Amino acid sequence: MKKIKVFSDFACPFCYIGFSIADRMVKENLDIEFYWYPYELDRDASYEGSSILGSIPMDQIDMAYKRIERLGSEYGLVYSNKTIKFNTGLLHRAALYAQEVGSFYPFASEAFKAIFTEGKNVASKEVINQIGIEVGLNIHEMIETIEAGDFEDMMVQAREMAVAYEIESVPTFIREDGKKVTLLNGYNKFKKDLID
Repeated sequence: MKKIKVFSDFACPFCYIGFSIADRMVKENLDIEFYWYPYELDRDASYEGSSILGSIPMDQIDMAYKRIERLGSEYGLVYSNKTIKFNTGLLHRAALYAQEVGSFYPFASEAFKAIFTEGKNVASKEVINQIGIEVGLNIHEMIETIEAGDFEDMMVQAREMAVAYEIESVPTFIREDGKKVTLLNGYNKFKKDLID
């Protein structure tokens, strides 16, 4: 069993593609296991959501999304929200819970859709709870463990590991031999880079 570490943020449109690649590999029943580590691109992002248009012109956003949408089309990804970013701290903690109970992939799929397809504010407990309900999580248990601070050490550990591994962009996949795979390509090419 190959074990791959993945550093990823739900706020990152490229991470949506990286997640979709890993999801397809898992569904192919390859001898591979991914462990997901939270990587907050902007820990100070607004809890109400904020526009990136103040710092990045729309023509640059459109240009960047041409590549993103081309890569994402292989997985049927829809990017309706390209300009509003949300704080993902609470969402990452809910995802850690989902990972612990074996429901990371359905939870993450709905989380990415909530951000990029539906433009929902994933800093909101109500939105996160709805995602959890949709994928069959025990919402009461999830809320209790998050509010009890059960995932704070894991969040800190992930930040420390990101520094130790010199993570400069996400998604970053780290193989058992320490090789980092960050360049997103078509599925077959990426799979070859990751497991060959």
